[in-house]
Parts: sequence; C-alpha cells; structure tokens
Amino acid sequence: MTNEKQFDRTLDLRGWSCPWCILKAKSWLKHMSSGQVLEVISTDPQIQKNFPHVLEKSPDRVIKMDQKNGCYHVLVKRG
Repeated sequence: MTNEKQFDRTLDLRGWSCPWCILKAKSWLKHMSSGQVLEVISTDPQIQKNFPHVLEKSPDRVIKMDQKNGCYHVLVKRG
C-alpha cells in the first residue's frame, strides 16, 4: 500500500457555499496543467450535486467524491 497523494493541489473551501466554492475551484483549475488533480474540501452538501453538473460542459471531470468528518472531498482532474 502506498501513501502517495492522489492530487496536486488542495483548495480548502470549508465555510464557503455554492456557487462561490465552485467558482473558486474553476478559477484554480484554469491555472493547472492538463492531467493534474485538484482536491476541493467543502462543507456545503450542494457541492455533491452542483460540481459535476457545472463541469459537464468543460474538459474537467470529478474523479472522486467522499464525505468524512463533516466535509466533502472532491477530486477534479484538469482536462
């Protein structure tokens, strides 16, 4: 078993609500290279539904979504 990180950058948006957290994440993704992964940490449950929907028309994709300790951890791969 390996302890390698599954992401390149982390964006902690605990306390932010949608759509602001998604807009901030999209801004960060613009500055990342294709293939890199952004971890987004949020306390807003709407991110589960809204984030994949917002990315439908972009090359970026949600590759993993978990909930732990009251936070949502979303991994987004830059397209």
